[in-house]
Amino acid sequence: MSLSVSGDDLPYGSGPLRARPLGNLAASLMGVAALLVLAGSLAFVRAPQEAATAVAVGAAAPAAAVAPASAPLVRPERVAAFRLEAPEIDKEPKSTFDPLLPSGGRQEAHAFGAFDNGRPYLRLDILQPAGEKLGNSDFFLDVARHAAQAGLSVVRIGQPTPLVTRAGAFEAAEIKLSLREGGVAAAAAGERSCLAVRLVNASLSMEIAGIACGVGAKPMDRRVMGCLLDRVYYLPTGENKALARAFPKTDGPGCLAAAPASDAEPTKAAAKKRAARH
Repeated sequence: MSLSVSGDDLPYGSGPLRARPLGNLAASLMGVAALLVLAGSLAFVRAPQEAATAVAVGAAAPAAAVAPASAPLVRPERVAAFRLEAPEIDKEPKSTFDPLLPSGGRQEAHAFGAFDNGRPYLRLDILQPAGEKLGNSDFFLDVARHAAQAGLSVVRIGQPTPLVTRAGAFEAAEIKLSLREGGVAAAAAGERSCLAVRLVNASLSMEIAGIACGVGAKPMDRRVMGCLLDRVYYLPTGENKALARAFPKTDGPGCLAAAPASDAEPTKAAAKKRAARH
């Protein structure tokens, strides 16, 4: 059995199928509603984010306005722990400082006068504490190192003998020095005979090494050098009470004011001869 349907049996007339007006309206309303729901969802999500951003910016703005500009790093100025006043040599000595040792030890150098002018010249290097000693235990090598730091070369050095001071017995030896560099200036300055001294004091954990030249080609007199070393004093700003006791400040006449005994004797003999003639 077969079923056939003719065009006349269809519920609508011939021609294309068309949607009902109410169906179109319902579909449009559903689309609009979906768009409204989507827009509302997006607005709900963005609102907390914008609020959080505004709060963060508002909180950071006053902090940025109040925060001061980064100040430049200022290193504390290094000051000397010792001082020697010898205006008869130099009224304005120069003080320099070597880099600090890992152990905290420090070396300061005090230079009086100039090596190349034929006048009295003195340089003292003071190291404290000497836990990590800069120098060499050998006197000759240690003196050569200190001379090199002063821009000088050792030509010859004698055997050290004791030089007693209030701080202890120094090793002292006559030394001949010349400028390490300088070309014509170094050649013109020539060589000078000076006095090299060194004291290593284990109980005070310190070292003093120095070079002292007299007038012209003569080394500085040992008595004068001992006087100068006795006048080295520890500054009150220091924190080492043992050094303060060992190196107090003393007042007295200049060390170069009185002529050494060795130089005074010929002068006295000449004066006696002149008096005998008259």
